[in-house]
Amino acid sequence: MKQHKTGASYLKDKKGTVAPLFGLMVIPMLAITGAAIDIGQAITAETNMQNALDSATVAVCGGGTGNQSTEEILRAFLTAELDGTKLSMAPPADPDGNTQAAGDNELELIDTEFDAATGSLNPKVKTTTPTSILRLIGINEIDLEVESSVKCGAKRLELSVVVDVTGSMDSRVNGTKKIDSMKAAATDLLNIFERNMDAGVTKIGMVPFSESVRIPESLQSQVREYPSHTYRFRNRNGHWSTYILTDCVTERNGNHRFTEDAPGPGRWLNPMYSSNGNCKPSQSLIPMTTDHAQLQTVIDGLQASGGTAGHLGTAWGWYMLSPEWQSVWPAGSQPEEHNEDELIKATILMTDGDYNTEYCRGVNDSTINCNSPNGTSKAQAEELCTRMKESGIVVYAIGFGISSGSSQERLMKDCATDDTKWFFPYDGEQLRAAFSTIGKQLSGGQAGKAVVQR
Repeated sequence: MKQHKTGASYLKDKKGTVAPLFGLMVIPMLAITGAAIDIGQAITAETNMQNALDSATVAVCGGGTGNQSTEEILRAFLTAELDGTKLSMAPPADPDGNTQAAGDNELELIDTEFDAATGSLNPKVKTTTPTSILRLIGINEIDLEVESSVKCGAKRLELSVVVDVTGSMDSRVNGTKKIDSMKAAATDLLNIFERNMDAGVTKIGMVPFSESVRIPESLQSQVREYPSHTYRFRNRNGHWSTYILTDCVTERNGNHRFTEDAPGPGRWLNPMYSSNGNCKPSQSLIPMTTDHAQLQTVIDGLQASGGTAGHLGTAWGWYMLSPEWQSVWPAGSQPEEHNEDELIKATILMTDGDYNTEYCRGVNDSTINCNSPNGTSKAQAEELCTRMKESGIVVYAIGFGISSGSSQERLMKDCATDDTKWFFPYDGEQLRAAFSTIGKQLSGGQAGKAVVQR
């Protein structure tokens, strides 16, 4: 017969007490587990936000503004960086300045103004991420906010842009003149650096070359000895000719022909003479400047004519960056001493054809009865590229429409610092893409140390 427990027996019986105790513990255990899940998701979201914002902020420094505002650029890069996450961008303000409230996991972008005085950008993004389990104890959402701070000119940049303006640049590819494609590409390059130029941390100079390099009148006495205004020689046909001094210069001879030594006694560049006193190109080189508008004016006025003395353009791309030439260049254009931690020195060499013009004492050796003592234009360019890279200059090379496997292609590859720095575009769009890639590489390098540690 089954016996019934008395009240005292229930009090003494410990069997079955686990169930009520477990019931009492379920709620806090769920809260702890839910907190771990919800907080983990919030941490993941915050990490994604931070990485996206850092990338977008550095991209603003390295991408140029074009016709876009800083906010528009940030939004575009943030949208791309957040693809594949649970986060998205809240709609921007409408033309009247009205904003729509951000929803869950929608990022609100604030503080997007660029500080020109400090060259810095300090944007923030914030959002709310909903909870799942924590809402059982009254916590429905978690607020998140991250910020990024980038100094766009963390490194300074000195850049010489050496461009081929020979007669072949007047030919057309896909209906567009090569020189017009080059102007568009060079404009894209300038736009990338516009912000850093305005901040004074990027200086750009330009060396147009064809069969020689034209020197501004203010620099002529700095690079060549006071020369005779005429030069008389016996040409290859045995006839005497008298040529007239021009505003252009050619290579120098002797022990300093492949060095960055400043011009002076025994180191002067040869003045160029021609039958009529004219020389090509028609545009003078432009010393390094932070004046974006001045360079744009020069680019717009470039004209194509003459043969291809690529070694002369190469040499002047180096001279423009060399600290040895500080006394030559005007104030504001003088190159700094080398400092890899704070300064990038780079040149872009762009040509569309073979280097085929060299000189003997300032007169083309196809005219004068004298072979060039320095060798061919290609041989001189190769030696100059080697010396320039050894001095610490980063060399980019662009062969526009250069034939694959040609000796000129090999020269351009040899001139470039490494395999990431030579380009062989075949039409205008590819040329613009090459210039843009180089600009972004260099401007990204300027901002490489810029993300402030938090």
